[in-house]
Amino acid sequence: MLLPLTFVVFGALTPALFLTTTNIRLTLIAQAIPLLLAMAVTLTLRAGDIDLSVAGVMIASGALTGIASEHGASTLVACAIGLGAALLVGVVNAVFIVAIGLDSLIVTLGVFTALAGFTSWLTGSNLVTTVPQSLQTFSNQPVAGLPVVVWLGWLVALVLWWVFEFTPFGRYLLFIGGNRAAGTLAGLRVDRLRVMCFVAGSLIAGLTGILLAGSLGSVDPSSANAYLLAPITAAFLGTTCIQLGRFNVVGTLVGLYLIAFGITGLQLLGYQGWVTDLFNGVALVVALTFARYFEVMRNGQLKLGRRRAAQRKQRSVEQEAAPTPPSTAGSSHPSE
Repeated sequence: MLLPLTFVVFGALTPALFLTTTNIRLTLIAQAIPLLLAMAVTLTLRAGDIDLSVAGVMIASGALTGIASEHGASTLVACAIGLGAALLVGVVNAVFIVAIGLDSLIVTLGVFTALAGFTSWLTGSNLVTTVPQSLQTFSNQPVAGLPVVVWLGWLVALVLWWVFEFTPFGRYLLFIGGNRAAGTLAGLRVDRLRVMCFVAGSLIAGLTGILLAGSLGSVDPSSANAYLLAPITAAFLGTTCIQLGRFNVVGTLVGLYLIAFGITGLQLLGYQGWVTDLFNGVALVVALTFARYFEVMRNGQLKLGRRRAAQRKQRSVEQEAAPTPPSTAGSSHPSE
């Protein structure tokens, strides 16, 4: 509901600028990379974890792709190296979080920081401009007025939506994300599912890095921080719409575009520079507040359901234990 309201408000305030095909097209293009990162974040959040390393994985994979190309690797081999690095990071995250049992927030934040340092060392803190020309041509190839990277982002979102809504894997993720202990008791391979999420999320981030390099023709090794907050905010905003209290693909898309068009509208009104950080920060706090509210409500409903079930069981036991009054039907009375 807020997304249409955003169009109504800013469309009324700046009709000649906001409600134009150029503005909508540019905003969609600008959100292609954050969209892919938001899908990677949503995947791990669905399983009850969080992966803050995706932005670092993206920049590292993109930089490795360009450096591999500089050293003579073909486009496919360079992209494979970038994806291989992303796969390795996903495995490292899974080992520390799932196998050893460390907190996912702390581990992935540490990995994000380590990747930032590694990428700076690898590139000498210089812009990587040796991105294969064929990759640049592919990423920017227009299809129906939008670059391929935009359509690939929507394709990844569509596939992930189908997995979440129509496969046992998606339902299992929702189950263990809500109650990991119950998932274990139900016989689900919880650790394996969590490992798969971390690895798949890192692979999506690696693919995003390759597409980022192709779209821009270069990779800035210091730009990871700029891509960190928006995908996480979008994922948490997604729990406040479509499927309340649940991380879902459609909700994440709505949250992402709500942030994007909201910031664009404010910038068109003359608020520049600081408005992006302010809007993202406030949106994240609001989203976390609502997510916590829905979690408390859901837990309260579960406790109430268990209490009522226990009361019904207790009444049933009491009724079975109560003595049955003797029947007087057909009894004879002695004559006087």
